[in-house]
Amino acid sequence: MGPQDAQGGNSRQGAREVEAARRPVISAHVAVIGGGVAGISCACELAERGVRVTLLESAKSLGGRVTSFADPETGMTLDNCQHVLLGCCTEAVDFLRQIGSLEHVRFHDRLNVIDGRNTLTIEASRLPAPLHLLPSIARSPFFSRRAKADLYMLMPALMLREAGKGETARDYMRGIGCTQELLERLVEPVVVSALNETSEQASGKYARMVLVESLLKSRRGYRLGVPTVPQSELIGKPGLAYLESRGCDVRLRCRVRSVRVRDGAVRWLELTSGERMEFDRYVAAVPPDALARMGVNTRGGERLGWRPIVSAHLIFDGQTPALEPACVVGQPFGWVFSKGPDVGYVEVVASAAGDLMDLGKDELLALARRAAATADRVLEDMPLRKGIVCRWRRAPFATLACDAHRPAAETPTSNLVLAGDWTGTDWPATIESAVRSGRAAASALLEAA
Repeated sequence: MGPQDAQGGNSRQGAREVEAARRPVISAHVAVIGGGVAGISCACELAERGVRVTLLESAKSLGGRVTSFADPETGMTLDNCQHVLLGCCTEAVDFLRQIGSLEHVRFHDRLNVIDGRNTLTIEASRLPAPLHLLPSIARSPFFSRRAKADLYMLMPALMLREAGKGETARDYMRGIGCTQELLERLVEPVVVSALNETSEQASGKYARMVLVESLLKSRRGYRLGVPTVPQSELIGKPGLAYLESRGCDVRLRCRVRSVRVRDGAVRWLELTSGERMEFDRYVAAVPPDALARMGVNTRGGERLGWRPIVSAHLIFDGQTPALEPACVVGQPFGWVFSKGPDVGYVEVVASAAGDLMDLGKDELLALARRAAATADRVLEDMPLRKGIVCRWRRAPFATLACDAHRPAAETPTSNLVLAGDWTGTDWPATIESAVRSGRAAASALLEAA
């Protein structure tokens, strides 16, 4: 057999394997309630296995909180709030690759941490993990010599000692020898950014996870992935195209009023339109408050401590510098993103923003402009054409008590499973957690077949 024949044979064998993988592993018709990241990822996994899926979403588009809106005055498409990925978010990266949008995420090899006086540029050296970031830290004036020495001593303890069940991030870091300087200038910015919570309130378990996974475990875990397209084009639109190409029935503007359970199983869904829909199995991929309104027991989910985020869209009068993503230390707005230098668009984000929620728009824009100017002084005196503030009261959480209220995918109802970043994924409530939960829900359904 010649090379071409061998290649053709392998291709035919590969095609048969793909076809076999697409054959339905269960004959059930599955309803996925909710078209956010968790619902889309669950539906994609089921569709990939040839399962008949109907996805019901109350909004006019898919994507959930990862979406965008059109500003009529400027004609620009703005994100509701900047969502990013870390290189360690392997399931989220794989999900974006699956739906064909990973090419629209730029992973930055350099991260700038700025305090107004000094800049720490974190980048990987040729050293293996967990030593790969040390040279960039060692040559920066951002930390004192004592802090650098303390950091070297801290790394083994961070990798070896797990956080206790009742330890906050601050208590845990203090317990392994973290100094005040490292706490304020390294740990706090990472914890607030990744967990949307201060180190005094955040779970030590999740703080340790983020620090180890992003900074120590692999050479690429620290890289920050920022979308290069509006967020609606990153997940919602490609997710819809992926599902429809695999025969899924996606119904938008379709709101479920109640989930009807009898004799330990879901019997039908009642829509707000009055329509009744029956399926064999069900996935509820909605937040716990929406789930409770449908009459489903959230098993403690309604007691989760959600935390707010504030984002400010700054549209300057003129072109702005093409900034690398910058973490600003010691200010309420902690991250600055250059979204469109040609049109003067900069987005600034404040996590763990409980203290900001009652401030007026002008006060918030002043704080946002201060952070932007810290990232680049050129922005300090540049005229602002328009400023838009978005407040999100129910954003990710990672408090000490959260794990007690995060249910598993399986429920006491025989044909119902849960999905959502708020469920028990062992990850903080992020895009990564949402993808993991959706895939776990799909696996639970398939394994129960």
